[in-house]
Amino acid sequence: MGEIQIREVDGAADRKRFIKMPWSLYKDDPLWVPPLIGDMKEFLNPQKGVFFGHGEAKLFLAERDGVCVGRISAQINHAHDKLFAEQGKAFFGFFECEDNQQTADALFDAAEAYAREHGKTCIEGPLNFGIYDEIGVLIEGFDTPPYVLNLHNPPYYQKLIESAGYGKSIDWFAYRGKRGETTFDVLDKRFIRLRDALLKRIQRRGTEVTFREMNMKDFDRESMHVKRIFDSAWDHNWGHVPMTDDEFLRVSKAIKMLIIPELSFFAEVDGQPVAFALSVYDANVAAKKMNGRLFPMGWTHALRVKKTDRFRLVLMGVLDEYRGRGFEVIFYVNVIEKASSMHFNEAEMSLIVENNEPMIRSIENLPVERYKTYRIFIKDLA
Repeated sequence: MGEIQIREVDGAADRKRFIKMPWSLYKDDPLWVPPLIGDMKEFLNPQKGVFFGHGEAKLFLAERDGVCVGRISAQINHAHDKLFAEQGKAFFGFFECEDNQQTADALFDAAEAYAREHGKTCIEGPLNFGIYDEIGVLIEGFDTPPYVLNLHNPPYYQKLIESAGYGKSIDWFAYRGKRGETTFDVLDKRFIRLRDALLKRIQRRGTEVTFREMNMKDFDRESMHVKRIFDSAWDHNWGHVPMTDDEFLRVSKAIKMLIIPELSFFAEVDGQPVAFALSVYDANVAAKKMNGRLFPMGWTHALRVKKTDRFRLVLMGVLDEYRGRGFEVIFYVNVIEKASSMHFNEAEMSLIVENNEPMIRSIENLPVERYKTYRIFIKDLA
């Protein structure tokens, strides 16, 4: 077996090799879902990618005898530094690797050297590139395919990372409801009673609340409501760095065609949105068939996205002054109640950070199961 060489990505051809590296790694894994190559080309391009408006990064390839066997990014997030400068953190992401500790160690050595060059005292990840991009390493739940915007990886990644000197930073959980297994198809009356009791309690406080579906005909305005609430609601959450306008625009464009209006709600007080829940079709079934390419025929699979029987409750937010009143439970029950009358057979509610105890308490009272765990790791470089 030849020696491992680590090479910094340089130019468009190298970025394409970086993007395509996982195809050989996952060729025999039926659960892996390829990313869209065109989207990744733009995202990783320092001249075009939205991350590079407030961050910088290096991409590294691990090669043996000219064959790519691993990859990693190392990045500095200046927006994060402004909020958490005292943490001295760099980040790594896009980690993919053969089952070989020498290869993994060489990749992490390159990322850590980049972090030290920038005066950082620890490195954390994976984040691809930020906290609201794809994050974490799957450590539980390898027997089921990932939902849209979530990752899948081999079980041995945890050992490679820990053996390179990394420890747990924090876990993120995914919950699943499924017809016939978690009573997703028949919502227990006690949840309906709980939802109705919470609504009455809110009304007794003198707050007149109305609920409405997201208006896709006025998507730009609706998305601004989401961003305003999101920035406030997530301000205290672990690792939160507000999305820039360009980052938010990229995400909103990406999911616009996937949003399920019947399962996406606003709660309004005096006509002003104060909370929201956002659900999207699971596009991964179509994405797998597209194999990373929209053209020449991938678009035919993309058109079938709305026929999927899986959806993901991907985001929820409540303005600070309305937290603790039960809006999360109300949204969960409303979504499950409505979905059970539609064609959906399975739902994922994710990702929820492990220290968000109010959200976890709310969701674990529902007919769902925690079935996947994603972990972010950290290493002290001092």
